[in-house]
Amino acid sequence: MWQIIVPVLVFGVINAVQVDFRPYDHSAELLFNGSDFNHDGIFSRDELEQEFKKYDADGDGRVSRHEYTTYVTTTTPELHDFAHALYDDYDVTGDHHLDHVDYDQYYAKLDADVDGSVTRAEFVDYWVKLFQATEHLHGHGHHG
Repeated sequence: MWQIIVPVLVFGVINAVQVDFRPYDHSAELLFNGSDFNHDGIFSRDELEQEFKKYDADGDGRVSRHEYTTYVTTTTPELHDFAHALYDDYDVTGDHHLDHVDYDQYYAKLDADVDGSVTRAEFVDYWVKLFQATEHLHGHGHHG
């Protein structure tokens, strides 16, 4: 199986762990566990914003594509194409900057039952589908 060392995956929750993204549900569970900071079983809108703050290298309150992809690929250049695909998914408004409007709309995409909170099941389901849709950028058969 194709594996890579992933110091930062998506939300930066997997640190220096050797990971094969398959099974995708397991990778999504790891992301959820690292993103649910207060461990209440809900990925909150505030937790989403906390995750994105670390990508804002210049501190202007917005995350550019360059800031995000540089953060992700500095130690793992193999994730270059995947990082760009993730950025496109996060950039709901398509304006090439991530900010509060994108975070609100992205959170709404994760909230499948539209009840205002993202459960573990909703989060995992969303990420499994995203991993599957982007497999050609990070997975089996792709070697850089």
